[in-house]
Amino acid sequence: MRALDRLTRLLALCAVVASAFLPACGTVPETGRRQFVLLSAETERTLGAEAYAEQLKDAPIVTTGPNAERVARVGERIAEASRRRYPDAVRDFAWEFTLVDSAEVNAWMLPGGKSAVYTGILGIAETDDELAVVMGHEAAHAIARHGAERISRGMTAAVILGAASASGEVDPEIVAATALAYGALGETAFSRSEESEADEIGLIIAADAGYDPRSAVGFWKKMAALGNGGVPEFLSTHPSGETRAARLAQLMPRAMQVYEQSRSRTP
Repeated sequence: MRALDRLTRLLALCAVVASAFLPACGTVPETGRRQFVLLSAETERTLGAEAYAEQLKDAPIVTTGPNAERVARVGERIAEASRRRYPDAVRDFAWEFTLVDSAEVNAWMLPGGKSAVYTGILGIAETDDELAVVMGHEAAHAIARHGAERISRGMTAAVILGAASASGEVDPEIVAATALAYGALGETAFSRSEESEADEIGLIIAADAGYDPRSAVGFWKKMAALGNGGVPEFLSTHPSGETRAARLAQLMPRAMQVYEQSRSRTP
């Protein structure tokens, strides 16, 4: 009987793991790039919600005032544009936009649309158009599942088996890994190619939301002026200012077409 019980528990665990981490190939919306992730979208959203709560539990959150209203306003339009353009990718997102009182120049979005904007970046993103570039870029990372790709690349069988249990509990280490993979720990999360892909998707999202995509050029110039410690591009996970500007120039005609269409849309 004990052997049968052990076998039953093992099969139950395997079923949970298989459903949560079934390997799958997918396609990134907008760019069409093929990707491979081990995490299911449902599990990724669960981890995102857990990581979001963990990251904000002691954070100085701003809930009132013009800056909080601004983040909420731009965020809702970014969410609406994302739902319009990528309904399958964001169908089960439970969007949240939180303003954190911090001098850190940062913003991030976890799986499921859980986003934080730090007050430090608002002094650079001076207009709603520029803020939309930031928030669209972060939404793009979540939509393209860049963090899930990063986690998948570093996963071992032991991590996968430890990430879920028959009781349905989530391993705190995997929650922390999700926060790290999406840049919520204040560290660079993505590769140059993923940053470039987020630039492209985010620019289109911002334009579809009715924000002028041309503001991206000025915004990223201001960000580049902050410097990156003198690290050359081939050692950095962010494209250089020159590379980013050239890429934006290539994308701008299409982004402007989307922007003009958004302006003609009936409110």
